Amino acid sequence: MLAHTSPVASRQDALDLLLQRMRQAGDFPALSEAIATINQIAASDKESVNKLSNSILKDFSLTNKLLKLANTAFYSRVGGGSITTVSRAVVMLGFDTVRSIALSLLLFDSMENRAHARQLKEEFVKSLFAGMLARDLAATAHVKDAEEAFICAMFHNLGRTLAMFYFPKEMEEVARLMQSQGYAESKAAVQVLGLSFEALGIGVAENWGFPSAIVDSMDKLPPGKISKGAGNTDRMRLLAGYSNELCEIITHTPEKDRGKALAQLGGRFGDSLPVSERRLAAQIEKSLCDITQFASVVGVNLQQSAFARHASSWADSDGATTAETATGDDGNALAQSVLREPPPAVALQPDRLEQSAHRSPEEIQSILTAGLHDIGNALVDDKSTPDDVVRMILEVVYTGMGFGHVLFCLRDTRHNTLCGKIGFGDGVEELVRAFHFPLLDRLDVFHVALKNNADILITDIDDPKIATRIPGWYRQHVTARTFVILPVLVKGKPVGLFYADSPNAGDIAIAEKELALLKALRNQAVLAIRQRL
Repeated sequence: MLAHTSPVASRQDALDLLLQRMRQAGDFPALSEAIATINQIAASDKESVNKLSNSILKDFSLTNKLLKLANTAFYSRVGGGSITTVSRAVVMLGFDTVRSIALSLLLFDSMENRAHARQLKEEFVKSLFAGMLARDLAATAHVKDAEEAFICAMFHNLGRTLAMFYFPKEMEEVARLMQSQGYAESKAAVQVLGLSFEALGIGVAENWGFPSAIVDSMDKLPPGKISKGAGNTDRMRLLAGYSNELCEIITHTPEKDRGKALAQLGGRFGDSLPVSERRLAAQIEKSLCDITQFASVVGVNLQQSAFARHASSWADSDGATTAETATGDDGNALAQSVLREPPPAVALQPDRLEQSAHRSPEEIQSILTAGLHDIGNALVDDKSTPDDVVRMILEVVYTGMGFGHVLFCLRDTRHNTLCGKIGFGDGVEELVRAFHFPLLDRLDVFHVALKNNADILITDIDDPKIATRIPGWYRQHVTARTFVILPVLVKGKPVGLFYADSPNAGDIAIAEKELALLKALRNQAVLAIRQRL
């Protein structure tokens, strides 16, 4: 094991060694980059919604699963339902909720194809349950942000989960020491890995750019009675600890000892988080119901989960009644049936796992049509701004048509320029900056499109018939050789345009029905912009 083959002088040395070994695993660098990117976006308030959507859309599997979750019954209670774009999900569910879903899916997807996936999925179910429970108890614990409470509780045991991912042999040695020597888990982990699971989780969380409040919540609570947290960070740590301790009690406590175990938990947290046994049964029931819907999307059969079976038996009929009253639906029935019949998978058509290059025209039209309906709802609700609507339109066009980039440009009337605002695609931030040019009386394709309200498709920028109409700034900053322009006019005056491109000449071909749907989407942008004028 690690401690025997590679002695370490300090905890930091051990952490560095473990991180080095994890980076050599094929999936860890990608997982790290994805989580770090989402954390970096969350820390910035400038264009965070667009960046989060763009980051998620790069992963077809993540996008598909996230949208399926957004359309489950659980999220329909808080604004979800018929959602076809990540941008719409952010508007309806909130930035923090979409971020929480994305982080949980990233963690799950990384373990799905591991050799010991069943054990890892069991650990994930426990972590997800703890997150759901913490989210529901956030108000009781006086925690300001319920979604951050979810993340804190779900990642509370990150170190142990990562050790199970990447060091299965070392984990076997930890278990052997605990059984043969009677070591506590933390002592066995230090002897085998060179540091505790807690220290490993904190080190990786810092490496991934989690905010300090979430990193601090990974600190294990001291033994004995827990006093009230002085600040929000302390209360989040307390709630994360409580939720995960309850998971361990559910996992390891025989039925005859449940009353004693709950009394001990109540005595430990009674001053800081007073939750009656009756309410706790209701919360267990509700959290199990929430997990059931998540499991249906990611393909986890809770019938095979020992933890789910234990949790189901902890939710008594009185608690179920309380849960039903609290949630206002019949979710308890769903949770009670989880061990008898797997819930039906939630489906979106067409499946976003299929890249647009392989879709039939009917599938492309289906995505554009669904987007039209979704954006129509956005135009009449109170949550969506004109910028939100334009962002949704761009996403529908990007995912439906399979363009390399899509972009919206808006006219600056003070300086008589056209400026890139938002877009989707790899490196789109640079493209947005490149689209900044004066609206003078020129004969290039952009000015012609705006002046004549003409939809223009350039199949090859180097075609001798059109080459002279491609402006110099475009050739200098843009590598795409084919693009389409859809101008946006309000009351007969050009106010902006939609731009979409593809890298190779001849890549873009737009069928008549698809063009009609693109024009309809453009008309929705006109309606949104009129609302702002």
